[in-house]
Amino acid sequence: MTKALVPLAEGVEEMEAAIIVDVLRRAKWEVITAAVTPQPITASRGLRLLADADWATVHAADFDILVIPGGGGGTQQLMRSASVLDTVRAFRRAGKPVAAICAGPLVLQAAGILKGIRATCFPGVAADLTAAHHVSERVAIDQNIITSQGPGTAFEFALALIAHVDGPQAVEAVAPGLILPS
Repeated sequence: MTKALVPLAEGVEEMEAAIIVDVLRRAKWEVITAAVTPQPITASRGLRLLADADWATVHAADFDILVIPGGGGGTQQLMRSASVLDTVRAFRRAGKPVAAICAGPLVLQAAGILKGIRATCFPGVAADLTAAHHVSERVAIDQNIITSQGPGTAFEFALALIAHVDGPQAVEAVAPGLILPS
């Protein structure tokens, strides 16, 4: 069973966090959300979220993939966390997939892992994504780094994560139940 770690912080984009966690759990992944800031977490549009654990209590090495949701405020909080940045670097060194959506790729940039990587992000922060080769794709995959643009691409992003880790047949088991447009 694939184990995914999803850090959450004040200002996270709630649609991204909820859709990613939901879709990955539908694929039978063990998904743990970890609060980097005190709980409950107030998301970007005021929704209050309770993470499964506190970041300080999670052993990141036990996970197969790190998935960073966006949201301007949440991204800023994650970028200020030395522990989160160290975890991004550790996943990259270990060859494990690292994924980020919306403004989340800025966390990957702050950790120093985007040099020469094709990546996408929320159009409003594209000018700040200077370390990567920015592309306008809804989901971009380069090596083991998966990025996406924002709330409207969250389903595609989550399905791309499943395909990247478990293969396209795993997506075929999950996608029909989501009733997404084709």
